[in-house]
Formats: sequence, C-alpha cells, structure tokens
Amino acid sequence: MNINDELLKMISSKNEESLSVKELLFKLLPYWYWFAISCLIGISGAYFYTRYTPSNYSVHSLLLVKEKKSDGINLEDMFSSLHFKSDVKLENHIGILTSYELNREVIENLGWKVSWFKSIPFATYSLFGRDPYTIIFDSVDVNLPNVPLFVKSIGNNRYQISSKEDVNIDGNIYTVDLNQEGEFGKKFTSPYFNFILEKNNITNDETYYFKFNNLDEQALIYQKKLEVKTVNKNADLIQLRLEGQSPAAEIAYLNELSNVYIQFGLSEKNLTNENAIRFIDQQLLEITDTLKITSDNFSNYRSHNNVFDLGKKASLVLEKLEQLESRKSMAQMQLNYYENLYDYLDSAEEFKEMVTPSVVGIDDVTLNSLVIKLIELYSAKESLSYSLQDKNPRIQMIDHELGYAKKSLVENLKNLVYNTKQESQSIQGEIADLNAQISNYPKTEQDLINIRRMVDLNSELYTFLLKRRAEAEIKKASSISDVKVLDPANSVTVVRIGPKKMMNMAIGLFLGLIIPFLTIIIRDYFDETIHSKEDIQKLSSLPVTSIIPHNTYEELIPVLRYPRSVIAEAFRELRTKLDYFLRNDEPMVIGVHSVVPGEGKSFVALNLASILAMNNKKVLLLGADMRKPTLHKRLDLSGKKGLSTYLIGHHNMEEIVQPTCVENLDFISSGIVPPNPAELLETKEFSNLVEKLKKRYDALVIDNSPISLVTDGAIIGRYTSFDFFIIRQGYSHKSLIDFINQYAGDNNKTGIVLNDVNPKKYNDYSYNGYYGGRGYYRRAYYRSSEGYFD
Repeated sequence: MNINDELLKMISSKNEESLSVKELLFKLLPYWYWFAISCLIGISGAYFYTRYTPSNYSVHSLLLVKEKKSDGINLEDMFSSLHFKSDVKLENHIGILTSYELNREVIENLGWKVSWFKSIPFATYSLFGRDPYTIIFDSVDVNLPNVPLFVKSIGNNRYQISSKEDVNIDGNIYTVDLNQEGEFGKKFTSPYFNFILEKNNITNDETYYFKFNNLDEQALIYQKKLEVKTVNKNADLIQLRLEGQSPAAEIAYLNELSNVYIQFGLSEKNLTNENAIRFIDQQLLEITDTLKITSDNFSNYRSHNNVFDLGKKASLVLEKLEQLESRKSMAQMQLNYYENLYDYLDSAEEFKEMVTPSVVGIDDVTLNSLVIKLIELYSAKESLSYSLQDKNPRIQMIDHELGYAKKSLVENLKNLVYNTKQESQSIQGEIADLNAQISNYPKTEQDLINIRRMVDLNSELYTFLLKRRAEAEIKKASSISDVKVLDPANSVTVVRIGPKKMMNMAIGLFLGLIIPFLTIIIRDYFDETIHSKEDIQKLSSLPVTSIIPHNTYEELIPVLRYPRSVIAEAFRELRTKLDYFLRNDEPMVIGVHSVVPGEGKSFVALNLASILAMNNKKVLLLGADMRKPTLHKRLDLSGKKGLSTYLIGHHNMEEIVQPTCVENLDFISSGIVPPNPAELLETKEFSNLVEKLKKRYDALVIDNSPISLVTDGAIIGRYTSFDFFIIRQGYSHKSLIDFINQYAGDNNKTGIVLNDVNPKKYNDYSYNGYYGGRGYYRRAYYRSSEGYFD
C-alpha cells in the first residue's frame, strides 16, 4: 500500500466520522422540543429541590496524638522493621474512634432520646435545639421507638397526636393507628406510649412530629456517617468530620466523642495503676480487720495480766522474729502472685487486671518488664482489633510477640518460684529456732511475744500497702492523655456543603439532555423500520430512484394543484430518472408495487401518472389491484366497469377507459372484485389489453397488489418496462427489502421509491437543502395534515 492509498484511507475515515456525526445530529434535530421540555423540567426540578431541601453542613474537629511514653515496650519500635512506624498508631486511634462501643457511649452521654422534625417539600427538617414541645417521661415508661408521632395544638391547653405506622416488634408486624387528644402538662397514655408533653414558646399551630430514638440504632447511624482520617502521613493529626442538617447536633457529637475517647485513653493508660489500687484496697480491707483484732487482743492481755513490757533479751528475740515473719509474709505473697500469673497467662481479659510485681514488693527488673510488656501487648491487640482482622500482619506480629513474651515469663517464673520457696524454707527454719528459745520463757512472756508479733506484722504490712497505694495514686494523678483536642468542633468552622445550586442546576440540565437523547437512541436502536436512503442501500443493491416527501396538502394530486411544491419537484425527479432508465421510443409500462398494504403505492402511482401527463404525454393509469381497489374512489369515478369486467368479456376497451381531471390522463379502474384475480391476469386477454394500450398511450402506469400477499404483481411484472417498489418511511420494515430483492433478482429495471419522508426526520443531511432549502420544507410541511391511501 503506497502513501496515496494511506492518505485516501485516512480521508475516507474522517469523512465517514463526519457523516456519522451529522447523521446523529439530524436524527436528533426533529426532536428539539423534547430536549427543550426535558431541560425545562430538569432545571425546574433542580431549582425547587435546591429551594426546599434543608441545608447540609460539614463540621470537623482536629486531634493531636502525642508520642507515647511507656516503661514497657514501645509499639512503634516493635513495628519499625515493617515500616509501620506512623500508621500503626494512628490507625489504632481511628479504629477505636469509629468503634460501635465508643459511639454508643457518646449517644448515651448526650441523652438524645427524642428527636423533633418538621415536614417540608422534598425532605424532613430537623428541629434539633429548637424543640416546639418538651417531652418528660420516667425511666420506667416504655415508648415504642422510631414511630413518627404528629403533634398539633388544638387549643390553649390541649393537643392532638396522630400516627399510622407499621412497626416490627420482636419479629411481629403491628400497626400503630393513633389519633388521640391530650392535655399539656398531664400524662399522655396509650398502648405504646407514656409521656408528658409541655408547650414551649411557639406562636403557631403548625404540625410537628417527633420520634423516640433507639439509642443503639442512633449509635450505628453516627458510626456509619462519622469520617475519621489522618491529615497527612507525616503528622500525628486525626480529623473527625460529620455531615448533617443541624450543625449544633454534629458539634455536640464530635466534642463529646473527643471527650469520651480521651477518657478511654486515660482509663487504658491507668489500667495498671487502677489494678494496683484495687488490689491494695482489697488487701488493706483484710489487714485492717486483722490489725484491729490483734491490737485489741494485745491491749487486753497486757491489762489483764499486768504485763506492759518485755525483758531486754525477749525484746531482741521478738525483733528478730518479727523480721522473719515479715520476710515470710512477703515470700508467701510473692508465691501467690506467681501462681496468679500462671493462671492468667492465657487470658487477655484477666491478665489485663493483673497488678505489676512491684506492688507486692517484687523488685525483679526482668519480671516487671515482662508483665508490663504483656499488658501493653494485650491492650495493643485489643485496640488494633477495632480496625483490623485477626489475619492482618500487625495482629499476627503482636501474637508472635505475645508468644515470645509468655515463654520468657514462664522461664523467669520457674526460677523465681524455686528461689522463693527455698528462701521460705530457710526463713521457716530460723523461725523454728527462735520459737524454741521462746519456749524457755515464762508463759506470760511467750503469750505476749506471740500477740505482739502478730500486731507488729500486720502493722508493717498495713504501712507497706499504704505506701504502695499512695505511689499508685500519684502515678494515676500524673497521667496525661496521649490525645489532645487541637480544634474542637464549633460554629466558626461549620461549612455549608449543600444543596449546591449550580451543581444541581447542571445535573438537572444534564438529565434534561441525556434522557431524551437516550430515549431517541434506544428507540432508534430497536426500530427496525426504514428511515433513510442509507437504510435501503445497506440492504439492497437496487437504486433509490426518488425520495417523496410527506404530503402536507389535503389534495390527492398535489403535483397538479401545487406544481411548484417540493413534492411536485420530487415527482419531476422521478419522471426524469425514468427517461434516464428507459432510453427508447417504446411506450413506457411502469409497474408501481408495494410489499405490504399502507406504503402509499396508489398515491405514488396517481401522482406519477399525473406528472407524466403534465409533460404533454398521453398517459393511462391502470388499477390492477383487483383485490382491494381504491383508486376509483379517490378519483371519484365509477368502479363497476374496469379491468376485471374486461378480462371476463363483459366490456370492451373503449367502455372501461375513463377520462380524469388531469389533462392527457385516462384511467381504467380495477372493476368489480373478482374471485380469481391472479388467474384473470394470466389470461391472453390481459396481454392483448397491454399491447393495445401501449399503441394508444405514451406511458402506462399500473397500480398493483402487494407482492408479499399475492402473486398479482409478479404476473404484471412480465409486461412492465420498469418497476417501482414503494417503501414508506417509519412504516416499512427492513425485512421487507428481502421480498424486493427476490423479486428483482438480476433485473436492472427495478428501482425503489422512499415515500412519505418527513424532512425533519430524514437522516441524509443533504436532503435539507433539497429543492428550495429548509425554509421551503418548513412552509410546505406545516401547512396541513394529509390522508394517505392505497
């Protein structure tokens, strides 16, 4: 392929694209009023929607997540090898902020048990903060949630409540049908509702409605519409955002959510200290009672036996014994702690309640570090579980760390338990030696030593626990939240985001354009009728000899009455093409056919014969449709004598020929409808008639029966010098072209006429300039309606 061929191909492709665009435009142009009406409706709908839809607002707040400092492990260090350094922490916070439990607590704190509304066009308007009435109800009162109750004041002190709603109660559908009056300030009672309604400062008697809220559903609604995201990946900032009708409600929610989350963070952070305080308080409660009893026993014994002090030697023994008892108690407490660690090791919830070893006097650095690490790992896993699945790499990595930490803790506990038991046995041996010495003392001194020993032991434990409790309280009081509210939600930062007037107008305009466009395209896609010359040319190789426009006149022969009209010019074109196809001096025998009734063949035959006669030719119009003749009625001539009566021998040729109102045009009607039209056309008499008429007339135009129904047209085709098949725009089906192709075969004396063409719906853009231009068509087209006939 050379360069010239390539250029020709490119030019041809561009021409085809240009033609397809023009074809589409001229296909849409006739329906301009559809687009105008649709756009008007779309823009009007958008205007009223914007005008009457409640405004929508965006409210946001900003949180700063500070670096976490811990005596145990650092989660950021733990994830640094996987490049999760910043995202882990922030996603952790985001998951908790969007959790159901946290949002449920916010709704509970806000106490949004009732919501008031006002119905307006296109929407419902929320009256948050401007309640027209106040509702008072006891906590024991049960009110059905999510049922709209319409309230209208009907007097200074009375109101009417109405509702009709189907509700689901425990899986059963009930219909709430309520229309009841009540008195302000007094209890309203019905099967599903109990409350007191009080009137606020309203001056109108408009109808409002309210709903008792289901707090669980409210939490789910806010959880779904809450948007929490990081400001950017390089900053530890989290933005909270809500959209809604009432800025006041969204502001209150975001601020309460921030407060609840800060308290949640503090409670998690102080979990170890709170566990220690709770554990110490339990121990103090037991020791306080024991200390009181032993102190009373000690005082009573001294008073009763008049023994107020011990000897020097007994005092030294007592001092050593108290030290050993104290060490023994601490060792036993430590052993108990180790056993609890073993029991709680595989339970996240119970382990989080565990106190740190230092609280019970265990100063082992490794043990303290491992316990704190496990507590923090369990907390981290719980936090991540709000936003991640169990199979997530971060959760799996924490599980791996937990497994390693537990293994280390178990090994450490084994060593500590063994050492503590050895120490306890050693202490017990020393205590036994001292008890042996005490047994040599007088009975009163022995009893006094034992009683005082218990008092001093409990007193020492009490002091020790008080000190530990004070330390835990100081740590708790000094805790600071890792989250700080930088920008609380407030009215200054509220942004109105809808409805957007220009966007809604644009959408309305777009819909106004796209809906009729799609309607036309889809209808055209499924339309299997012929609409243009191109449709015919795609299905047949036969020439389209003429395009006959829609007859806008009431005349049946517009070529005669309106010789300068577009339709007359179309028939002149058809006459000219006949001269081109038939270049001899023999009389023209023209067959006018259709495939099915209603395509306008009789109209075309009559006007073609008339335009030929107007050219100073002697023409005969023969009505060969002997099954459903109509031409004689249209010409207001007799149909009793005609072709059928001639063929059966009842009349001769002179008797059946009738003159018409058109000069040089004669007419032979179909005659009386016979029972066997095809057989009559097969006779020699019809052949003789055609020959006689050819000698008398310059042109013979034959109006035939539809070829898809009978064979009459095919028989007459033997005698014609040229055949026209009439195709009606928007009426004839594309499949009918197959009949024409089969009829024509290889015959080059057959053409197609596209009839009843509406210029505005014709796809050939060049046709709009045909004979007088578009303006001429408009003048012709809008003049009157017309009646087609066969």
